[in-house]
Amino acid sequence: MMKWTFVVCTLVLMVCLAGVSDTYAQFGNKVSDTPHNLQKATTSGMTLADYGEICVYCHTPHNNNINIEAPLWNRDEPTGPYNMYNSPTLDMTIANTAENVSLACLSCHDNTIALDQIINRPSSQLGTNPSGQTIETCATTCHVGANPVGGINFQGTNLGTDLQNDHPISIVYDPSKDPNFLPASNGKVGNLPLYGSNADRVECASCHNPHDNSNRPFLRMSNANSALCLTCHDI
Repeated sequence: MMKWTFVVCTLVLMVCLAGVSDTYAQFGNKVSDTPHNLQKATTSGMTLADYGEICVYCHTPHNNNINIEAPLWNRDEPTGPYNMYNSPTLDMTIANTAENVSLACLSCHDNTIALDQIINRPSSQLGTNPSGQTIETCATTCHVGANPVGGINFQGTNLGTDLQNDHPISIVYDPSKDPNFLPASNGKVGNLPLYGSNADRVECASCHNPHDNSNRPFLRMSNANSALCLTCHDI
């Protein structure tokens, strides 16, 4: 009896650990272990085209989209138009529309282009067609709540084209215009990168690293005690 009790308990523990491992894998420091692994998402309840690869949903080794400031980008450029952030306290110069690497993020997150709509499909998958599913479906139906399909929660990821209620992007980081900001050096504020030809633009990727979700949601560093915010904001 003791032997069978041990075996049963061991099996239960293995099942529990397997579940924990799968859950925590979504918050890893490699893109393969995050919700940005859309190839894995095709087996987690999302009706996306399975191209048999992980990186291809964003990157391609050849004939990439050269109009977006992201390495070997494999997605179309979103066109907006975007309503940009504005405020009476905004002293720095903000672009009229989203620019630079932020367009890479918005090619999924503005809900205008399907998640699996890519420029170059793998040669082995030339007959595979995109589903047409945008991020809104994920963020409002199956992948919501405490127990989302596949354990992946997409709530809050559909930014749309109205960016007035989001942190400003495509804005020139110029502390000389506002004393409540810390200085930049060599294209960075602390460890947070700036973008653009002059390496002085705050973009989505200034705060977010799409390959590393160990600090959710894809933050470049922990925001405990507002540490990320206070890297730039001197308050």
